[in-house]
Amino acid sequence: MSRLLVFALAILTLAASNARAGQFWANLERVSEPLMTAPHDLALTPDGRHLVVADMGNNRVLLLDPDQLTIQGIIGEHTLSYPHDVTFDAKGRLLVADSGNDRIVIYTLEDTQARIVDIIDGLDGPEGLAVGPQGRLFVAATMEGRVVRLRDGVIEASADSALGMPLDQPHDIEIRQDATGLSIIAADPGNHRLVVFDQDLRPKYEISTWDPPFSEPKYISHDEQGRLYVADSFNNNIRVFSPSAEPIGRFAETHVKLPEGILVVEDRAWVSDTKRGRVLLYRLGETP
Repeated sequence: MSRLLVFALAILTLAASNARAGQFWANLERVSEPLMTAPHDLALTPDGRHLVVADMGNNRVLLLDPDQLTIQGIIGEHTLSYPHDVTFDAKGRLLVADSGNDRIVIYTLEDTQARIVDIIDGLDGPEGLAVGPQGRLFVAATMEGRVVRLRDGVIEASADSALGMPLDQPHDIEIRQDATGLSIIAADPGNHRLVVFDQDLRPKYEISTWDPPFSEPKYISHDEQGRLYVADSFNNNIRVFSPSAEPIGRFAETHVKLPEGILVVEDRAWVSDTKRGRVLLYRLGETP
C-alpha cells in the first residue's frame, strides 16, 4: 500500500444557493476594512469577546470585535516582529509566535490590555503554535524545517521529516483527538500536504488531495465534529475535510487571495484574506 493517503474525490462547492441534502455551505457575512498588512493566524479569546489577529506586516497583534470586525485593541506594537501565530493556553494566556525575533511571547490579557509575562527563546523562525496536554507546547520552527514539542521551554521531542520526505517550511499546527488518538496536525506547505503525528511526533499519515492538489497549505482549524479546515494559500480557498480526512468541500475561492489564516468556532469561520489585508467572517451550515 502506498504511504500516501491521496483522496481523489470531487470537491463540492460550498454555496448556500445551490446546496443539496447533506452538503455544507458557507455564507459570507462580513468583511473588515483593509486595515491590516498580511494578516495571518486567528484565535478567539477564551471569553469570546475578541478575535485575535496576527497583523504580521504591521508587526503587531490586533483585537477585533468578532462580529463587526472592527479594531478594539492593539498588542505588541514596536516590540513584535512579523508575528505569525496566536493561541491561548489553559491559563488563558495569549501566546504569540514572534517569528522575526525568533521567540514566543506570552501575555496575560485583561480585556484589551496585554502584559508580557514570559518569553521562550531558542528557536529559529517559529511560525506555528499549539498547546497540548500537560501544558506541552508544539511549535513549527519554520526556518529550521522541523516541528518540536516543548515543556517548560525545553525541547523534549522533535521531527524534521515524515513519511520519507524532509519537512519543508512547516507552518501551522492543530491538535485534534480522532480515531487514532491524539493527533498533532502540521501544515507542510513546501511538500503540499498536511502531516499527522502522534503526541511524540512520530508520523502517522499524511493528508493530500489531487482535486486539485494542495498548493502550499498554511493554516488549519477544526470544528467540534472533527472536520478540518485548511487555508490552501495558492489555490485561494479554504478546503474542508471530513474527520476521516476525505475532502468534502471548499469555500471563499471568489473572496480571498493567498489566505493564511482560518479559525472555525461552532458555526462561524474567520478567514485572513492575506493579500488584501482584511478578515472575512462566514456563517457555516449543512443541509439536513
